[in-house]
This record gives sequence, structure tokens and C-alpha cells, in this order.
Amino acid sequence: MTPPHIGILHCGSFPALSTLRDPALQAYHVQPIYLPTADPVELDALDVILVGDRLPPVQRKRFESALREALKDPAKTVIVLGQNDVEQWLPQISYTFRRPVFWKWRTGEDTGTRARLTDDPFWEYFTLSALNWHNHGLVHPPEGAKSLVVVEEEGEDVGTVLFVDEVNQPARLLVTTMDPVYHHGSGFMPGATELLYSLLRWASETRQAASPLVSG
Repeated sequence: MTPPHIGILHCGSFPALSTLRDPALQAYHVQPIYLPTADPVELDALDVILVGDRLPPVQRKRFESALREALKDPAKTVIVLGQNDVEQWLPQISYTFRRPVFWKWRTGEDTGTRARLTDDPFWEYFTLSALNWHNHGLVHPPEGAKSLVVVEEEGEDVGTVLFVDEVNQPARLLVTTMDPVYHHGSGFMPGATELLYSLLRWASETRQAASPLVSG
């Protein structure tokens, strides 16, 4: 079975370039999409589009329309990582600022991060340790999306750290407020590397498993 064509949108920051040089990514044949010189039409050829975290808005905005178009394609998976103002360019998503608990991975304090829908196939590819090092705020997804990682305060879920939406557009959409490309490429923050690798494996293997066989 042909592996999916995966592209990572980036702007040439040191963490992004370091991540793209990681030998572990080579097995996925990841195509770097350097936003300052790339053409948005390049997204048409991708099966999996990973919008790298912390993209400069002036560069990201050139691709927002193409990303919305990609969501109309049922064969595509679009992953949007943190600090990308997703509530400003994707429909039906709102955002609540939360200051990151930056040293959780050293102090062990409870950030309120909780796994939800633990019977979902998503959790065959992810552990909570990959999703509980810190986040950059909370999103509030549209109805029907699956909030798989949330923050709980005083016994109530107050917002989402990661969701998957397979019902509000033809494509599969994953949004998270975490920034694994930055932290993996910077060489610190345990859990970031696990999250990045898990995202690639999930996007690759679950898409392939869902692809119909074509008879000759």
C-alpha cells in the first residue's frame, strides 16, 4: 500500500529545521513546505498536511485559504499545531488563553490535563505523557468533534488541548494547542518528541487503514 504523502509547513526556524533533519522523520518521507517561497497550490498533492507550530502570521496567512480548501478533500488529514491563531481562520473554533505551566515536566504538578474518550482508536497511538507537558491555551471545538485531551478545573472540563473532527468537513482535522516541533527541535521538554512521532504514525497508519482497496 502506498504510504501517504506528508508535508510539514515551516518558516525555517532553527527548531523546525532541526526537527526536519531528525532521522526518525525520514521513514515518513516528509516534504518540507517552506512558506516564504512555497506556493499554496503545493498542498494539493499532499495527503497529510501538518501545520507546524508558531508560524509567523504574515507567512501563514498566505496558506490559510489553501488549508480551508484542503479540508474539503475527504482523502486528506490536516493537523494544526499550537500558537497558530486557529480560531481566526478555521470556522466554529474559539480560544481561551491559559498561561503555560512551563515546568510541569520537572515539578510534576497536576496541570488538570485529562484524557477523554479513552476507548477511541486514537489512544492506540498516543499516551497521556505525550500530551501532558504543557499547552498554549484551550480551544473550544465545534459540535461533533472529539475532545480527546482536555483541562479539568474543579471537576469540570473547561477547554480542549487536542481534538479530532471528522464530521464538520470532509477531511479529517486534528487541532492541538501544543507545540512539539518547537520543543523537539530545541532538544528539550520530555513528551514533545513522543507527541511528534505519535502524530506522524497516527496520521500515516490510520489513513492507510481507512483507504479502500482498488480492484483492477
